Amino acid sequence: MKVIVLTVNQYKEKDAIVTAVAEKQLITFLAKGINDPKSKNSVLNNPLTIVDIELVEGNLKYPVLKNSKQLFTPLKVEMDANYLGALLFIGEMMLNLFPDEEKYKMFACLEEGVEALRKTNDWLMSLLVFMSHAIRIGGFELEVNQCVICGNKQKIVAFSFVDGGFICEKCYHEGISINLSKEQMLLLRKIFNARDYLLAGTDYSRQDALVIFDRVTEYIQEVFGYHFKNLKLLTIN
Repeated sequence: MKVIVLTVNQYKEKDAIVTAVAEKQLITFLAKGINDPKSKNSVLNNPLTIVDIELVEGNLKYPVLKNSKQLFTPLKVEMDANYLGALLFIGEMMLNLFPDEEKYKMFACLEEGVEALRKTNDWLMSLLVFMSHAIRIGGFELEVNQCVICGNKQKIVAFSFVDGGFICEKCYHEGISINLSKEQMLLLRKIFNARDYLLAGTDYSRQDALVIFDRVTEYIQEVFGYHFKNLKLLTIN
């Protein structure tokens, strides 16, 4: 069974309780000897590692890890603060934005996200696309293809997180703040229409992306009701 490690909690001296997300479920199991560097299962100590595991039922509360094979690790020889911060930020979103029974819905997005982050080393765009998936799967999808009020696709003049999407010239009123430029709205549209991570590593305005990252982060914290703790690890400038 292919899983992505989310948390590793020490149990006794060398064992650990591992929680991982699979394609159809969240699973928790006992990994014996995982804290021994010589153990073949020690690779599970790294959150967001993708592994193929085989479990057996035992007399304990959790099934026991029998075998494991590492399929992918997000860790690299050279990792800057933003890369590590992005990994922690993704992990924090997985742990706190979704209830346990719904975490599996993010499996494909998470797998593609950590792989894209390592391949492109583009922490900013990788996070933005991942966040757009989290918003969509969480039920808070934003309208980026037409006016959220009337459905008009022409003369879009603003984007309102309060109203949930683009606002056209006809529906715009003074109560709606224009806090994104035309270029930023176009980039936002590309991000939220993306169903993969092909945008990561491509040319885009970093300053525009940082503005969007700031706005989207605020939106997620408001609608999901969770305040990020690892955000300060990223260099947002």
